[in-house]
Amino acid sequence: MKPVERDLLILLHEDRYNEQEIQYEVKQISDMLSLVETMDYLATATEVADCNKHRVSSKRRVLERAFFRKEPKAFEFIVHKN
Repeated sequence: MKPVERDLLILLHEDRYNEQEIQYEVKQISDMLSLVETMDYLATATEVADCNKHRVSSKRRVLERAFFRKEPKAFEFIVHKN
């Protein structure tokens, strides 16, 4: 898996950590986010509600089509299950 460049905002007290500890923690957070930002985890946490077809689906294929569509369909919603 190639590393992802992202912007992270981390608030901490400067006098408690040195630069090496901060870099280590940022790497750990980035690795953790890379693990859970996969389609497998996303497919278990979301579902697609299609009001046009009166259907709610959590199938991976339907989710992939909804996420990667260039133009969103009218009355199709991506819903988090939480």
